[in-house]
Amino acid sequence: MHPDSRRIAELQQQDVNPGNYSASTRSISKTPHKINQFFRYFPRSLEAILFGLAIAVYLLTHLVGLARFPIYFFSDEAIQTVAAANLVRDNFRDEEGIFLPTYFKNGPYYNLSTSVYAQVLPYILFGKSVFITRATSVMISLLGAISISLMLRNIYGISCWWVGVLLLSIAPAWFLHSRTAFETVLFVSFYALCIYAYLLYRFRSAHYLYYSILLGALAFYTYSPGQVVIALTGVLLLISDAGYHWQNRRLVLRSFALGVVLAFPYLRFRVSHPSAPFEHLRILDSYWLQQIPLTEKLARFGSEYLYGLSPAYWFLPNERDLPRHLMKGYGHILFIFLPFAVLGLTAALRGIKSSAYRTLLICLIAAPIGGAVVEIGITRVLAFLIPAVILIALGINLVITWLENKQLPHSGLSIGLFVVLGFTNLFMLIDVMANAATWYQDYGLGGMQYGAQQVFPKAARYLEEAPETRLIISPNWANGTDVVARFFLGDPLPIQVGSVDGHIAHLKPLDQNTLFVMTPEDFSMAQESEKFKDIRVEESIPYPTGADGFYFVRMRYVEKIEQIMEKERQERMELRTAKVMIDGELVSVKHSLLDIGEVGHIFDGDRYTLGRTFEANPAIIELEFPAPRFIQGVSVIIGSTEAEIGALLKPDPSSEPRKFTRSFQGTIEQPEAIFEFNEAVQALMLRLEIRDLHQAEPGNVHIWEIGIQTR
Repeated sequence: MHPDSRRIAELQQQDVNPGNYSASTRSISKTPHKINQFFRYFPRSLEAILFGLAIAVYLLTHLVGLARFPIYFFSDEAIQTVAAANLVRDNFRDEEGIFLPTYFKNGPYYNLSTSVYAQVLPYILFGKSVFITRATSVMISLLGAISISLMLRNIYGISCWWVGVLLLSIAPAWFLHSRTAFETVLFVSFYALCIYAYLLYRFRSAHYLYYSILLGALAFYTYSPGQVVIALTGVLLLISDAGYHWQNRRLVLRSFALGVVLAFPYLRFRVSHPSAPFEHLRILDSYWLQQIPLTEKLARFGSEYLYGLSPAYWFLPNERDLPRHLMKGYGHILFIFLPFAVLGLTAALRGIKSSAYRTLLICLIAAPIGGAVVEIGITRVLAFLIPAVILIALGINLVITWLENKQLPHSGLSIGLFVVLGFTNLFMLIDVMANAATWYQDYGLGGMQYGAQQVFPKAARYLEEAPETRLIISPNWANGTDVVARFFLGDPLPIQVGSVDGHIAHLKPLDQNTLFVMTPEDFSMAQESEKFKDIRVEESIPYPTGADGFYFVRMRYVEKIEQIMEKERQERMELRTAKVMIDGELVSVKHSLLDIGEVGHIFDGDRYTLGRTFEANPAIIELEFPAPRFIQGVSVIIGSTEAEIGALLKPDPSSEPRKFTRSFQGTIEQPEAIFEFNEAVQALMLRLEIRDLHQAEPGNVHIWEIGIQTR
């Protein structure tokens, strides 16, 4: 009998008798109470030595140069420690006063939880640093790698089980992202541990189900797209092993009760923020919230899902993912491992009667679903690496077994395999340290977002040497620049985060104590505006290519700047004209200048399209209908929770207008303002003035939708 066939048969037999955990699976021995017993039972085999060395290689290749690669320090990394620091500062309460909150804000939406709590102790012990923030993620990622090796040893019973650590490390998608503090890395690690605990539940002791539930909850609270993966995995495992669950139904019911308890924080959050998941999808522009037919949504989902399973996506270089999520010239998994993955998949399909292989296939099926809800991207589908690495390891084991049958020594094959995988890991480290900085040379907002570790420490030195300096740092090179600034400079910020275009559009204080940090684009904008003189670059920070990346600039306004600014302000206040379809009629519209969206978005019936005024508060919307209509009121969805709406209606151009004014107090969950007049008013013209009471003039009024209520 072929060795793989023997293993499949063993696992199938264990499914018949779940209590059977044979020696061939190399089961984990119970930890002895006495220290001497521990060392006596600790394995001293070649595989154990290689496992220890594999962990050493993993740590070496992930901790060396940790702050240098990836070359950016992204806001989604910085927010983890910033939120942890705020939590400690505020006695473990959030900005709403909630003790041990379920979720923390990342920009406009709530999507941080476990990853923030993971940074609390490192922050207390070591403070804020790029290395510590990322190293915390690295250490948790190691647990995911170890769990893969333990699954290979204790469940699948392969001799080279230690390869799990090195195979995961060597996957470029993991090599890159596990060196960041992105919450997706923690999710994948907890997900791997959850699956390992579940398999121990199936093949060692039913009590491991408690651990699986607990680890699944940690994964669930870690990463929003991962919640769908956890849910689908749970449902499929419930169906797949229904017979075994029934045999252990009392314990399963107790585990279910544990799951309910662990769900309480999530339920608490949903009660207080019922629309949070939908807001998150709206911000991500998910097609599920777009005004398109259901059939088109399903077709889009199917296309995205299949792409997330595609070998071409995983094993070949792609240009679909953002450059900062790619290692140039590499696939997400090294192409050389594709044949081994095919071999492993074949073995898994042959052994599908075993829960061990069904679980593996379920993980494979579930991994892309979170990304498919929005759009496939490597951070959303990173969990795919867990079943993929196991399949590759199974394929490698088949080849090693075949070579052993050709009389090649096992020890020699194991050592040779370790050398190849270990040196490949080291080669990747050398490659990224030497070359990654110039792989992609778009260092701005749409690219690598390079500069956090260069700009803010230099800004801190400026403030230390000249405290009177009013430092204004451009936000145009990175997402969440204010968050990154708070990571490096503390809270409250000793600097301003703002673009030079604020000084171009409006007259603002500007003297020799004002120091701008500009991108090359900002600098060109300032020069071309012709509103400044005595422009002086004090110093610059280069990009990795050597080109200037950031300028430290002092300058003054030109003479007669007041007259120039006033002329431009008057031009901005002029209403623009357009034609918009409203209730099947083409309506003439005059409106304030918009800098985001178009006026048609405000009347298209889609709550997720937006029009934003360009420095006009109130926003003015003036409608002239083809014929008079009786209007009973209007509904407005706006970005402010506190607003004033004024309505002026005229039945004809010569008539006296009817005026109505009302203030509204809304919420993020319920942003729609319903403004009903005390009677139906005949109107040929309707003028709306929508004022955001939280902003002065000039301001930006966000309007998602206006509805006209007619009789």
